[in-house]
Amino acid sequence: MTGQIRQELRDGVAVLLLDRPVANALAAELRADLRRALEAAAVAQDVRAVVLAGAGTGFSSGVDLTEYDGPLAEPWIDTLSSLIEDYPKPVIAALHGTTFGAGLALALAAHARVAQSEARLASPEITLGMVPGGGVTQRLPRLLGAQIALEVMLGGQTVRASDPRLRRLFSQITPENPVPAAIELARRLADEGQWPRSCEATRGLSDPAGFQRAITVVAERLKGQAGAASDILRAVEAAQLLPFAQGVDFESALFEDRLRSPEAQAQRHIYAAERRAAGMPELAQGAARDMGRISLFGAGLGDVALLLLEGGKEVQSDAPDLPDGVARALTALVTQGKIDAATSAVRQARLQVGTEPADLVLDARGEEVEGAALAVPLDTGRGLAGAQLGLRLYRPSQSLRLAELAVSEAADPGDVASLARLWSGLGVTAVRAAQPAAGPGLGHVMMGALCLAGLEMVRRGMTPLRVDQAAQRLGFRAGPFLMMDVEGLPVVAARLRVVADWLECPAPGADDPLAERLAKGAVGRTVGRGFYDHPSEGPRPPKGMAGPGLDPGEVLGVVPPRHALHAALVGAAMQLLARGAVQRASDLDVLMVRGYGYDRARGGPLCAADQRGMLAILRDIKALAPMQSPLWQVQPMLLDMVKNGDGFFGRRAST
Repeated sequence: MTGQIRQELRDGVAVLLLDRPVANALAAELRADLRRALEAAAVAQDVRAVVLAGAGTGFSSGVDLTEYDGPLAEPWIDTLSSLIEDYPKPVIAALHGTTFGAGLALALAAHARVAQSEARLASPEITLGMVPGGGVTQRLPRLLGAQIALEVMLGGQTVRASDPRLRRLFSQITPENPVPAAIELARRLADEGQWPRSCEATRGLSDPAGFQRAITVVAERLKGQAGAASDILRAVEAAQLLPFAQGVDFESALFEDRLRSPEAQAQRHIYAAERRAAGMPELAQGAARDMGRISLFGAGLGDVALLLLEGGKEVQSDAPDLPDGVARALTALVTQGKIDAATSAVRQARLQVGTEPADLVLDARGEEVEGAALAVPLDTGRGLAGAQLGLRLYRPSQSLRLAELAVSEAADPGDVASLARLWSGLGVTAVRAAQPAAGPGLGHVMMGALCLAGLEMVRRGMTPLRVDQAAQRLGFRAGPFLMMDVEGLPVVAARLRVVADWLECPAPGADDPLAERLAKGAVGRTVGRGFYDHPSEGPRPPKGMAGPGLDPGEVLGVVPPRHALHAALVGAAMQLLARGAVQRASDLDVLMVRGYGYDRARGGPLCAADQRGMLAILRDIKALAPMQSPLWQVQPMLLDMVKNGDGFFGRRAST
């Protein structure tokens, strides 16, 4: 064994197994061990060929994202890919489980590939704002053509090895362990004395006109856009226009530029933050129990039931109309081709009306549940202040897949661990909110600060439309006034009073724009009137609010509206952190991106603050001093960050 490479010689074939927890991530140590093992096998007299495979559950998950934020240690993936492709003996990649990112680069560099039929492959770099490296953008088009290569790289989704589009990648697909078949193929190629190299492949280039058509179609779709997708397209086009070595050099230049881009840094940040959020202290303090049967108390929980049923749970409800609503939703999924009729029937069979004992009760009624092993109140929009252990599911729960656990010191660690494991098993990202420090909840405080800031700007003469447009420029899919309309103004008004108290700022009063709309019966989208009118063609400003309002400069001075909103969010986040309400700053970015539609490519408002620089935030807050609002107060944490040149995530803030 060479470090993290397990080696076995089988009748002249060296089987090199990548063996590193977790998922054979291609860390610097593993890369160095692989190079040493390959170099040793190249000169070994008893080795005629090499099979590369992964130990455990897959071939390789690729490079650990944390490495991208520092210098890339040698040997890098392009070095290993060249070593494999130029190897003096045949190298076969045996793929099972996951083969992602840089792992795919190594597999493509091999002289042939054998895959287990359920193996999963992906080039996910686009989801991180990056360009694939290690020659992927050059080898994949040569093997599969431009159209399929672009589908794989621009989609960023996992595909099965058995997908017909990928058939030409593999010499053999087997339902069994692929290593024996790979060994047999390696021996045969060694006997023949010649083997193919993907850098010389021409199958994907055999239809030049078709190749260019695929390029043109994607170019038209990306017209005027910059970023990772555009760079991937340019790299694929280079595979047709340039010799292989020059194409790889071009890919490397694009990879380096994109690696350091703010977009890529932000997307790596939020990707890592989502995985980090699951780390709660109670997981090490208490034993998680299985929760197979769950009761739902209260109305309007159809999306929660669907999520639980999808995850294989037995569900019961005290709402007699819930089964019919779930049945209609499942029928729609069948019609859309997302599930088959048999799956729908199985899920419906696990749902019943009743109040029999269950492993967990989720209660949206705000009442005590008698005799329950674990009863957890659900946030219905007013927050979870004072809860010993509570849960907010961001709705619709099936699509957002985000939860906030309100945890007090009195909460049983086993209960917390059980809830955390439950949602993790359902593919839901859960964030921990410490009570009572978090007050109504982390998301409610953050969005409450945004809404209160927006209301203050409107009270001083700006229009809701202009504020919402500023929020969209900041990174939100929709602005605070449209979001208030969607949720319903009475619910928002009640919650904002709690949030304002938590933020130690005045609650909306009788002269506030929110109170004025409520007084006119404009309670939100459900009745067609809120801060906007809501006809069938979409929201529009109502009469009397359709004008431009005051110029932002008359209200905010030199601070652009989007920066004023951003400063309010940053201030609320700093208060949450200072009070110990949240475990880590990145959890708040997860809530904003997953729960409130903040642009994933910007990583969340706190990541954006780091990239913009804390000094710029401080200058904005000082310039907003004439507003005399606690929403724009200089927080001690901000002063410390500026003094030390820090950001929320340890990066040096710019000036």
